[in-house]
Amino acid sequence: MSKLADAIRRSQRVEAAPIGFGAARAAPKATMLVAALVSNAGAVAAARERGADVVIIDTRGGGLSGQDAVSARAAAADAVLGAWLEAIGDETAADLRQAGIDFLLFDAERTPASALLDDDMGYVLALPPDPDDNFLRAAEPLALDGLYLASLPSPLTVAGQMSLNRVGFLSHKPLVCAVKPDASKSDLQALRAAGVAVVVVDGPPEGAARLKETVLALPARRQRREERPTLTLPRTTPPAEEEEEDE
Repeated sequence: MSKLADAIRRSQRVEAAPIGFGAARAAPKATMLVAALVSNAGAVAAARERGADVVIIDTRGGGLSGQDAVSARAAAADAVLGAWLEAIGDETAADLRQAGIDFLLFDAERTPASALLDDDMGYVLALPPDPDDNFLRAAEPLALDGLYLASLPSPLTVAGQMSLNRVGFLSHKPLVCAVKPDASKSDLQALRAAGVAVVVVDGPPEGAARLKETVLALPARRQRREERPTLTLPRTTPPAEEEEEDE
């Protein structure tokens, strides 16, 4: 499991409520990951300082050298670090993983299938603007950590949420979506219900702090009805009646 997939899994875990009068309430847990998209490796530290859980280096305008990747890894600290590449070669994934990159964001048309053979690297597929059903179903067997949507309908309507539901339902993958830093609490809650696991700041990475604050204010995830445990009480055997002796 890649570092990104593990972080998504932990953010989606439903925590049990504390029991008892004296039980201490834990600090609010972020139920979505906040990501920042930066233009170069030097901006990674600034994005991390503003609360980004995930930092993505957009290198589509050029390459990412091994030394830049190593420097970015050191600046990211414990944050998940990704790279958005214009093209991926057969050895790209292994080289960048050894340099500290946790996942790659890529385009299906420009990426050879052999580039996805590194099992220790995470992969996120950038979706076309309007993917059809067959495209989404074909993505399910791929070892992907998520699907990236660069734009969302704004304002988010019920029809827009249904469209997101279709993407997640057909692909069975977590969704990574670009959102405005001033996205409302209700919009983020609706996106989370539609399967969005990572929200990427649409704009300068400074917006990560504001978006992270809104994410932390979201109510806890509710356990689905079919996932709720059924409590059963042990059946007790009634005590046997003592037989009265015959007089």
